[in-house]
Amino acid sequence: MFESQQGYIVSRHSQDEKGRLDIHYYVKTDEGTVKVAIANPETLFFTNAPLEALATDVPGIQSEETQLKSFSHDTVNVVRCQSLLLQQQMVALVKKQGYLVYEEDIKPEDRYLMERHIRGQAAFVGVPDASGATYTQAKLKAGDYQPDWRVWSLDIETSVSRNELLSIGVTSGDRKVVLVVTTEPAQIENVYTFTDERKLLMAFIKFVRKHAPDIIIGWNVIGFDLMFLDQRFRALGIKPTLGVQGEPWRVREAKESGKVFASIAGRVVLDGITMLKVGGYHFNSYSLNNVSNELLDESKLITGGDRWQEIERLHREELANFAAYNLQDCVLVERIFAKLKLIELQQTRVDLTGIPMSQPGGSVASFENLYLPRLHRSGWVGPAWSEDKFVPSPGGFVMNSVPGLYKNVLVFDFKSLYPSIIRTFFVDPLARVVAQALAQDEGLVPGYRGASFQRQFAILPELVAELAQSRETAKRDGNDILSYAIKIIMNSFYGVLGSSVCRFYHAELASSITMRGHELLGRSKQWMEERGAKVIYGDTDSLFITLSDDLSEEQAWQAGKDLRDVVNQCLSEWCGEYADIDSHLELEFETLYTRFYMPTIRGQEEGSKKRYAGLTNGELVFKGLEAARSDWTPLAKRFQVELFEHVFFDKDMDRYVADFVSDLLAGKFDHELIYSKQLTRPLAKYTKTQPPHVRAAKMADEIRHKQGLPPEYERGRKRVQYIYSLAGVVPYLSDEDLSSLDYQHYIDKQVLPIAEGVFHMLNLNVVDILTPQFNLL
Repeated sequence: MFESQQGYIVSRHSQDEKGRLDIHYYVKTDEGTVKVAIANPETLFFTNAPLEALATDVPGIQSEETQLKSFSHDTVNVVRCQSLLLQQQMVALVKKQGYLVYEEDIKPEDRYLMERHIRGQAAFVGVPDASGATYTQAKLKAGDYQPDWRVWSLDIETSVSRNELLSIGVTSGDRKVVLVVTTEPAQIENVYTFTDERKLLMAFIKFVRKHAPDIIIGWNVIGFDLMFLDQRFRALGIKPTLGVQGEPWRVREAKESGKVFASIAGRVVLDGITMLKVGGYHFNSYSLNNVSNELLDESKLITGGDRWQEIERLHREELANFAAYNLQDCVLVERIFAKLKLIELQQTRVDLTGIPMSQPGGSVASFENLYLPRLHRSGWVGPAWSEDKFVPSPGGFVMNSVPGLYKNVLVFDFKSLYPSIIRTFFVDPLARVVAQALAQDEGLVPGYRGASFQRQFAILPELVAELAQSRETAKRDGNDILSYAIKIIMNSFYGVLGSSVCRFYHAELASSITMRGHELLGRSKQWMEERGAKVIYGDTDSLFITLSDDLSEEQAWQAGKDLRDVVNQCLSEWCGEYADIDSHLELEFETLYTRFYMPTIRGQEEGSKKRYAGLTNGELVFKGLEAARSDWTPLAKRFQVELFEHVFFDKDMDRYVADFVSDLLAGKFDHELIYSKQLTRPLAKYTKTQPPHVRAAKMADEIRHKQGLPPEYERGRKRVQYIYSLAGVVPYLSDEDLSSLDYQHYIDKQVLPIAEGVFHMLNLNVVDILTPQFNLL
């Protein structure tokens, strides 16, 4: 008997079972997570092949005419298949005959949801089995279920010297558990001991199945924790049956990129580092210790490059402290996710776009989920994958700056510039191809690189308008998560249209966005300068201008508001004159720097780009300078911040710089002289050049090899700490390495480059100030 339920889709799957396609979803309900198998599933694709060229009498295949057209303006047919294997064979047959196929790569489990406008929330009807754990013959539609997620924070500890698993820590609210390998008896609360790895891993499987987490979070949890656990499962011959119904998980590493992926039926794994980057958060270092320090003012219990030795000692000698260390990492991740509402952000993105809950990125998938159903309703199918050479579009507008020290610098920003351009100028994949085919000028809006857009056929501007309205509503309601999620989605549209991994990519589309941005910034600059402003810099969607130094802060704010209103009026009038279109462009004025520094390119007179410092509301702001970059030392950041405090507040810089260098030479800043830089690829891939952090990483691995330890940096994608000693670059492994620092290097490469530009603008010679210090060396 059929029963209906409401729930939230946790994971989605398709596969051939006994020659037939099986599409099923794991859906979280009030009664638990259940498996929902779709009735009469099919997979399909479109083609411009005529029906007579298609197999029409093969069981499991059905070919039909449609009213849909391709972007080449051909009428297309649809081929429906009852298995993935049949579809693969039919696609190969069609291509062999020289015809095109469309949308053949869309997974059937994704298409089923996309065409029914199902995102995460779902209602379904199906026949439950005796246990109620599986529903068959099911159908889904959009629902309104709000899940109460059971979230686990997971962290493992390993033996570096033996490459073995030591423990698995889990926290979930008040629940705190550590499973640890030890032969010593222990009576420690929440600590469960096992005599070997096999017993621990078997217990972990039972623990997961019993307590059924929906979402597992961690720090590099896929790339390290799950990857290591998977290796130990395989080494010990254990099947990792951690799915909701005992399905084995799948952890794999992509050969080309080295990226690790994990799939667990009915569960979601979210990595903290990835979630931060997708959410637009930037840190000098994404290490758990650094992020937790910045966000929570809390640290790991053990830090430093040699902490693995202390971890192994605690495991042998102080099991309670070892367990506390393991759990602290879990707790820190929990608190970071909670503070930034990262799970709420991810669920909101799913609710808006229909991407899988386990997919943190997915800009292309988000776009296609939103665009393709609208395209189909308009009578068209997505374009075939093009083999045309990728042509990059011009980047954002960046003008040469006018270097100097300023007062009263006003910054104007276009609100959501690229989405506003899409909406105002009808930039759209379908509108472009229709404009090419129709020999008429009526309704056309000019683009760039030969493009034009037929406004009556434009889909994307309407989608942007709906999202923009939803964002304004979210702002009024105080729903910051929804507002931010919509912003991420809208801002991704330009990147998607300019990416060769998107089926809708065309150079004319992305160029019609960025080059229009260039034009709008240029026109706005002209309108401002006609009214007495001096534009000293422009970047993508922003213009920096100066007015009279004599204006009070209140007068400067009012002048900025007046100038904003004038430019917005000019934009509206120009759009009407240009193509009889309504302007959805909005210039905003939000920032006034009472003091401002625009540097030159180092060693030149030409103004720099994307680098400046300013004082606004009593707060120092750095962009692109050493204080905001991760590849300079903490010493450089300290020096730059303190130097600009002296510059902007008119303090004695000469005395400050001289005292700073004296303190440096006296060893007061030794712990701030450590460089930290990320390896972006495996060490073996650095063949043409050997940057300092690469040399340091190789030296560190050589030291580990002599100690009988496995390499730490060989695979890359790790942050390397190093210093400059009198012998040159060496890895920073312990404080003993700080005994022979090359202070001259830090003066020449960290202090002088920062001070020289500022002193030059003030007609001062920093070398004269530092000469007595050099004599001390």
